Amino acid sequence: MTLHIIEGAKGGGGGGGGGHTPYEMPDNIQSTATAKILVALGEGEFVNDLTAKDIYLDGTPLQNDNGTINFAGVKWEFRPGTQHQNYIKGMSAAENEIRLGTEIKTAVPWTKYISNTKLSAVRVRLGWPALRMQKENGDTVGFRVDYAIELSTDGGSYQAVFDTHIDAKTTTLYERSYRINLPDAKTGWTVRVVRKTPDSTSERINDKMNIMAFTEIVDAKLRYPNTALLYVEFDARLFNGNTPLISCKPKGRIIRVPANYDPVNRTYSGIWNLTFKWAHSNNPAWVLYDILLNDLCGLGDKIDRTQIDEIELYRVAQYCDQLVPDGKGGGGMEPRFTCDVYIQSREEAHKVLTDIGAIFRGSVHWGANQFVAAADMPDDIKYIFTQASVINGDFVYSGGGERNRSTVAMVSWSNPNNHYNDEVEVVSDDNLIRRYGINQIDISAIGCTRQSEAQRRGKWAILTNSRDGMISFRVGLDGQIPMPGHIIGVAHKNRAGRTIGGRIQSVNDRNITLDRKPDVKAGDRLLVNLPTGKSEGRTVQAVNGNIVTVTTTYSESPVSGAGWAVDAHDLFIQQYRVVGIKDNNDGTFEINGLYHDPDKYDRIDTGARIDERPISIIPASVQQPPNSIRIESFSFVQQGISTTTVRIAWEKAEGAAAYVGEWRRDSGNWISIPRTASLGFEIPNAYSGRYQARIKAINSFDIPSLFISSEEVNIVGKQGNPPAPLGFRTTPIIFGIQIDWGFAPQTDDTLKTEIQYSRTNDGEGLLLLADIPYPQRMHTMQGLAAGVAFYFRARLVDKSGNQSPWTAFVRGESSSDTNWIIDAAGNQFLTAEAGKRLQEQMDYQSESILINGTAIQQNSRELLTRDGENKAEIKRLDRVFADEKTAWAQSIKEVKSSVGENRSAVQENQKSINKLDSSLAESEQRVQAQFKHQSALIDTKATTVFDHIGGSATYTVRAGIKDANGNYHSAGMVIGAQMVNGQVRTDIGFNANNFTFVNPANDKFEPFVAAKNGQLFIRDGFIEDGSITNAKIGNYIQSGNYIAGRAGWKIDKGGGAEFNHVTVRGEIHATSGTFTGTINGADGRFSGAVYATKIVGDVVSVTLGNVSLGNRDSIFFHKRLTEAMPFDRVFIYGPIMTQRYVGSLGGSGEASVSVYVNNVHVAGQNFFMESSDRGPQCISGTLFSPPITIPANTTPTIKVVLVTHGAGITYPTPGIGMLFKASSQWSNM
Repeated sequence: MTLHIIEGAKGGGGGGGGGHTPYEMPDNIQSTATAKILVALGEGEFVNDLTAKDIYLDGTPLQNDNGTINFAGVKWEFRPGTQHQNYIKGMSAAENEIRLGTEIKTAVPWTKYISNTKLSAVRVRLGWPALRMQKENGDTVGFRVDYAIELSTDGGSYQAVFDTHIDAKTTTLYERSYRINLPDAKTGWTVRVVRKTPDSTSERINDKMNIMAFTEIVDAKLRYPNTALLYVEFDARLFNGNTPLISCKPKGRIIRVPANYDPVNRTYSGIWNLTFKWAHSNNPAWVLYDILLNDLCGLGDKIDRTQIDEIELYRVAQYCDQLVPDGKGGGGMEPRFTCDVYIQSREEAHKVLTDIGAIFRGSVHWGANQFVAAADMPDDIKYIFTQASVINGDFVYSGGGERNRSTVAMVSWSNPNNHYNDEVEVVSDDNLIRRYGINQIDISAIGCTRQSEAQRRGKWAILTNSRDGMISFRVGLDGQIPMPGHIIGVAHKNRAGRTIGGRIQSVNDRNITLDRKPDVKAGDRLLVNLPTGKSEGRTVQAVNGNIVTVTTTYSESPVSGAGWAVDAHDLFIQQYRVVGIKDNNDGTFEINGLYHDPDKYDRIDTGARIDERPISIIPASVQQPPNSIRIESFSFVQQGISTTTVRIAWEKAEGAAAYVGEWRRDSGNWISIPRTASLGFEIPNAYSGRYQARIKAINSFDIPSLFISSEEVNIVGKQGNPPAPLGFRTTPIIFGIQIDWGFAPQTDDTLKTEIQYSRTNDGEGLLLLADIPYPQRMHTMQGLAAGVAFYFRARLVDKSGNQSPWTAFVRGESSSDTNWIIDAAGNQFLTAEAGKRLQEQMDYQSESILINGTAIQQNSRELLTRDGENKAEIKRLDRVFADEKTAWAQSIKEVKSSVGENRSAVQENQKSINKLDSSLAESEQRVQAQFKHQSALIDTKATTVFDHIGGSATYTVRAGIKDANGNYHSAGMVIGAQMVNGQVRTDIGFNANNFTFVNPANDKFEPFVAAKNGQLFIRDGFIEDGSITNAKIGNYIQSGNYIAGRAGWKIDKGGGAEFNHVTVRGEIHATSGTFTGTINGADGRFSGAVYATKIVGDVVSVTLGNVSLGNRDSIFFHKRLTEAMPFDRVFIYGPIMTQRYVGSLGGSGEASVSVYVNNVHVAGQNFFMESSDRGPQCISGTLFSPPITIPANTTPTIKVVLVTHGAGITYPTPGIGMLFKASSQWSNM
C-alpha cells in the first residue's frame, strides 16, 4: 500500500499557522478462521434422530423450540454409527491440533521435530496480536515483517517451503495458517519458522509474532464405522477465537430387546419366545444385557447368552417398566426405573455391572454357571425353613445399631433441565427421625435423570435400612435350593409364639397329615415345599388334630418329610432375602438372609400407609425367665484319659426366642456363653469345684427376662488348675530371642500359652508378649538389637478359662555373637536387591540395551567419522510406545570411538516402563575403556520399580577391572530400599579390598580410618556403648580419668594392672603379691604360710564362761560349738579362780575340775586351796582345765564343772573358754 503525504499551508485569512493532527490508518487485514470439530459420541449404532435443537454450543442450542437460530453459519452433520455410514465431507483428514502460543524471535527460530512418518502434512498457524508503527509525527501506520517456513527431511538441510511477509496494520489478533505437505521420510522431519525482520526494541512498534498452533494431519476419508459421530463447523469469530463446549442429547444406542417388547410404550405382548430384536431402550435390565453381550465394549468376547439367566432378567425388566406415579400430581405416571447413563471411561467389569444393577435395586452374581440379575422387588416365597429342617433348630438373628438406621437420604441425580449437572434430592422419614435422630446416607443415583425416581431411590434406602435384621442358619442338602436374591420363609416357633412349622407326615389328596398339632384355623394358608424345590400355599378348609384339609390340591403332591408352615391373618411367617450361601464341604450349607418387608414397595412407589405384618404374638412388654436350671456331669475316656463334662440345662420359657447364659466355678468370675435357641450347653474338660449357672430368656422383640440362678452343685472333675509350662527356656538368635516350652500330661484342653516379658525379674512393668495357641510350643521375639535382654514368664490357659501358675522368670538375650551376626547380616544383604546389584559383574558393552519391543515412534540422530577401521561417533535414539496394556519410553545417548582393538565409550540409557501391574524407571551411565584384552569400566545406575508384590529403589556406583587373564576385580557402593510383602528394609553397602577415610588437614590428606583385607583400623575413636567378643590391646588400655596412684585404672600389655577400687565375687589365683590395706572376705583358704602382725578370726576362738554358782558344785562353762571346721581343734578353759571362807585362820582345802563333752566326762583334775592374802579365814586356788581335742567337722556341747570339798562358802570367778587349731610348727625334744 502506498501512503501519500499531503503537504501545504492552511488557507484563509487572519494569518496564523496550524499544528499537525495525528492520523491513524484503519485496520486493513482481518483473519478468518473456521473451526471444524469431529466428536465421537459413542460405540455402536445410535438412534438417528438428532436435530439442531439437541446440539449445544457452550450450553446454548443451535435452534430454539420455536425454530429460531442462535448461531449463524454453523454447519453440522450426524452419523448414527452404522457399519456402512458415509464419511463426513468437511473432515477429509484426521487432524490433531496442539495449541502453543510461543513467541518467535529473530535470534531463536521455532523448530518442531516430527517422528510420526505416517503423517501426510502439518499445519502451522501464526498470529500477530497487533501490527502497527507510530511515526515521529504521531501518525499510526502499518508495519512489515518478513519470515520463512522451512523443512528438513531425515536430518538434511533446511529447504524453504514459504518465504513470505506480512505488511499491514491491525490492532487485534490476526492469524495465518500454512499447510506443509510432507515428503517421504525414513526417520522424520523438522519444521522451522524463521523471523527475518529484526525484533523491534522501540515502544512505537508492535510487531510481536507468535506460533499459535501446530496441527498434525493424516489425509483420509474416514467413515469410523460403528461409531456415532457429530461434526460441527463454525466461524471462530463467533467465540472470539475460543473453542466452545460442544454437547448434545442423542437418544443413545440401539440395543437388544425382547421380540415381544414395545420400547416406546414399554409393554410386553403375549408370551416371549426368547428371541430378540434391535431397538432403542433405556430399560436398565436390557442395558445390562447389552453390556454383557457387547463384544466391543462389554463382555461379549468372554460369555454368550447361554450364560445369562434371561428369564429372571425378563422379570426384572418388566418390573422396571411398570408405571408408577410421577409425583407431580394430576395422575401422571412414569416407568419405575430408567437408565440414562453415558459411560465414558474404562472401568472394571464388576464395577460397571454392579452400578447398572443398582439402578433397579439389584445385583449381578454368578450362580449355577450363569450371570443372574436379582432385584429387590415383590416376589413369592421360594422355599420355607422351619426348626425341623435347620441343624439343631438354631436360627441366629443379628442387626445393626441405631447409627446404621438411615433416616435421611441425600440422593445425587442428573438434571436434564440443567444440562445434566448433578443435583441433590433430600429424602427423609419423620417417624424414623423421631426414633433414631438424623442418620444421613449419601447415594449417587447412577443413570437417574428424574427427580421422582431419586425420591423413590432414597425412600427405598431408608425403609430397607430401617429393617436391617439378619438371619443365619445351617441346613442340609436343601441349602442348594434357594439362590441369592430369592425370598425364603422362616417359621420359628420360639419367635412366633405358636407352632407354625414342621414336617409333613403323610399326604392323602387334600388331607395333609403333619408331624405335630399346628396352631392353624380355617382360612389360614398352609405353605409346603414341593418336590420340584418350590414352595406353594393353599387355603385351609378344615383342621382335625394334626390333619389339615386344604381347599385345593397342590400343583404336585407333597412328599413325606417336606417342610410346612402356616401363614395366618394375625401371624405371618418371617420373610428374608437370601444374600449368601456357603458350602461347608461336609454336606451342610450356611444360609444368610436380610429381612424382607413385602409391604415396603407400595410405601415407596405410592406413599401408601400400610401396617406392619405381625410375625409374633408374644407380648413385647414382659418376658418370663426359665422355670429351673439343672447342673449335672458325665465322664468319658478319650485316648486313655478320663475327662468330665458339665451339662447345664433349663426348661423352656414361654415366649422365649433365645437364651443368654453364664456360669462360674468356685465363686469366680461369670463366664458368658453365646446367645442360643437351645435349652442347654456343655462345659468340656471340667475341673472339680462348685458350679453355678444363671440363665435369662429373650423374646422375639429382643426383650430379656431377669436372670434365674441355680444352686451350687459340687462336680468332681479335673483336680486343680492346669500345670505350668514345662522346660520354659530361651535361646539367643540373631536380632531376637527364641522361647521354647513343653506341656505336661493331661493338658489336651489347653487353649493358649500366655507369655509376658519385662526388663526386670521383679514383676514390675510386665507386658504381654503373645498369646500362643495350643499346641504351638515355640515363639520368637524379633526385631531386637544385639545383646538386648528381657525376663520372661509363661502360664497355660485352658478352654474353660482356668489358668496355671506362672513359671519362674527366665532371662533371655538376643545374640551378640559378632561372627554369627555379621554372617547373617551379610547373607541378608547379598540376597537383597541392593546386594545382588553390587555383585553383578560388568563386561564391555558395545551397544546399549534396547527395551524389548517395537516402538510406535522413534527419533534417532547420528554423527560419524571414519578413517579405515578407526572411527568416532555420537548416537542419540529416542523411542516411545503405548497400547492398551503397556507404555514405555527410552532415551539412549552414546559417545564412542575405536582404534584397532582399543575402544572406549560413554553410554547413557534412560527408560520408563509402565504396565497394568508394574511401574519401572531406570537411568544408567556407563564409562568404559578397553585396551587389547584388558578393560576398565565404571557404571552408575539408579533403578526404581514397583508391582503388586513390592518394590525397590537402588542406586549403585561400580568400578571394575578385567585383566589380561580374564580375572575380574571390582569396587562399588550401593544404596537401596526394598519392600516385599509389606516389609521394608534399607541398605548401604560397599565393596573394596581397601577402604580409607582421610582428613584434609594441614594441607595434606591424613587417613584416620582404614579397612584392609577384612580388618578395620581406627586411629582415634570414641564409642559410647560397645560390645567386644575378643579385644587385643597393643600397648595398654586405661580409663579416661586414670592418674597413677590416685584414680582410674590401667592394664598394660605386660600384664600389669592398677585399679583404685576392685570388687571381686569369684576366685582369685595369685602366686605372689602385697596387700597394703584391709582385706574383707567372707571365707578364705590358704594352703601356704600366712605371716601377719595381727590375726583376728576363727584360728583362735574365745568366749567367756557362764558361771552357775552352787554351794559345792559350780558350773563355770556350759556352751555349744556352732561352727565345724575340717580339722581337729584343742579346747581349754581357765583360769579357774575360786575363794572359800572357811571361818578360821589359815588352813587348806581340796577342789576338782571336770570337763564334759556332750554330757560325757572326758577329762578331770584335782588341786589344793591354800590361805590367801585376802584374810586369815580365806583360802583360794587357780587352775586351767585339762586340754581336750574337738574332732574335725563336729559341733559338740562342752561343760566345765568345779567341785569344792569341806565347809565354807565358795566364790568362783569366771574364766575364758579357748579353742585352738593344733600347729605343726612344734616338735618333741
